[in-house]
Amino acid sequence: MPPLWLPLLLSAVPLFEGRYAIPLAILWGLPAPLAYLLCTLINLLVIPAVLLGMKTVVPPLRRRWRWVETLFRFTVRRRLRRRHFAALFTFVALPLPGTGAYTGTVLAFLLGMRDGRTVAVLALGVLTANALTALTAGGLSWLL
Repeated sequence: MPPLWLPLLLSAVPLFEGRYAIPLAILWGLPAPLAYLLCTLINLLVIPAVLLGMKTVVPPLRRRWRWVETLFRFTVRRRLRRRHFAALFTFVALPLPGTGAYTGTVLAFLLGMRDGRTVAVLALGVLTANALTALTAGGLSWLL
């Protein structure tokens, strides 16, 4: 039997996250509700870590390279006005490759969304995507 900690570790890897870690955990014998809970908790830890990393790394890049500053001005100017939280939620909640917590957090940062509501929307998106993945991988029988 493969080690059960491996899917948990993989749920913190970009582009892998819960979309692949949950089915792998279920495949290796972890019950679906437990796989969902553990992989989601680890996946949620990604959001503040990436935001903190972006806040630390990006400002020096903006000062050093002009194209980074131009990118930021362009994205902030073009961001969706009223529906940006709904769009961010939808983007993260779709369990597709490349639409997880990492990409959603970077996108939110580029769009200038850096308040507490953003973290809540990202977390809700991760919870929804992982729930859809767990339901698909584990079947609906574990809900009954």
